[in-house]
Amino acid sequence: MNLTGYGRPVRVKKEESVAPTPYAPNRPLVPSPELTGEALRLLVKVDRWVTLRELPENFPRVLNRLAVVWGRPSEADRCFEELLMNSRANRQGFPLAVVSELTALRHFYVTRAFPKHTDPWEQMHLR
Repeated sequence: MNLTGYGRPVRVKKEESVAPTPYAPNRPLVPSPELTGEALRLLVKVDRWVTLRELPENFPRVLNRLAVVWGRPSEADRCFEELLMNSRANRQGFPLAVVSELTALRHFYVTRAFPKHTDPWEQMHLR
């Protein structure tokens, strides 16, 4: 219920208030959102080591999502895992160029951006 400046309630029709679900079969195709500021900063940061062309152009939503979790290693690992591994059979998957860019970005992430420091004594237990 919305109150106007005159104190009278304005009722909204049900058709207007119901948003289409993302999985609606007759949903019109909506272009992908633009890159956010965080995603643009991430592109500048990794440009020296990883060349990203297809990902920002064709899948900006994915790059925006990675930029949000970039500084949190546990969430970023989970995000890379979800993007690179097929957990749902009804998905088409990324084109090969995008998969190679995502793989290169993940490699940069785990080797240069946030390398995992291992304890040498802990490694002795694993042998």
